[in-house]
Amino acid sequence: MESYILREGVLNDDTLFVSDKGKVFKGGYKAIIKEYIYSTSWSNKETIKRFKSEKTMLKYIEKNYPEFEFYC
Repeated sequence: MESYILREGVLNDDTLFVSDKGKVFKGGYKAIIKEYIYSTSWSNKETIKRFKSEKTMLKYIEKNYPEFEFYC
């Protein structure tokens, strides 16, 4: 498994987890993104996005994280 920081936050970082070649995460997912939305100065709300295809993951990253460059 590889992990990448998509965006650094004050409390938490938005993180991308990509499964190794030929393997998948539980549920058949190839990639998982953990995003954090600011709630208060002491906590954030965690949102998890799961992707079964690399194409949809790249489209989501391109739309929501244009500053991040992912090389397959």
